[in-house]
Amino acid sequence: MSILISESGSEPITTADVKAWAKVENSDEDSLISSLITSCRREVESYTKNVLRPQVWRTKYIAETVKNRFYSPRITASSVVVTVDSDTITDYLFNEVTGCLRLNYDYSNDELIVIEWTMATALSSLAPLTQALKDLVTYRFYNRGSYDLPAHVVSVLNQYRVFNV
Repeated sequence: MSILISESGSEPITTADVKAWAKVENSDEDSLISSLITSCRREVESYTKNVLRPQVWRTKYIAETVKNRFYSPRITASSVVVTVDSDTITDYLFNEVTGCLRLNYDYSNDELIVIEWTMATALSSLAPLTQALKDLVTYRFYNRGSYDLPAHVVSVLNQYRVFNV
């Protein structure tokens, strides 16, 4: 299982962007809009497996069976750091396009394998996702308490969705 250990940079859209799109004229609910941006961004990232903000994820495995292929928790992983029982190893092949890491290292049972994945963003190529994010934040702002995904947002997200195999 992978966990998010850090995020950097700013949100892909600003409170001002959402307020203009949603036609909100006062600043009374800026903190709500800001928190909706963060929660909706994470939902979009989880649904599509794309990142909209640079992130670092950590995956831990205890070597019980001979497994040498691992996959990034999100696509667009730009680099990895692999440690086996606290020793950094460099004997691996990493495909940035597929997010597949193949260890050339022979390990024994009960060794702890830790992989830190650094995720980059490609927001210029993901412009429709940022628009879908604005639509989702606006929908959640005006339909508080509703946790479904609107059909027009789903249709955009499905174009970028990656499934785990």
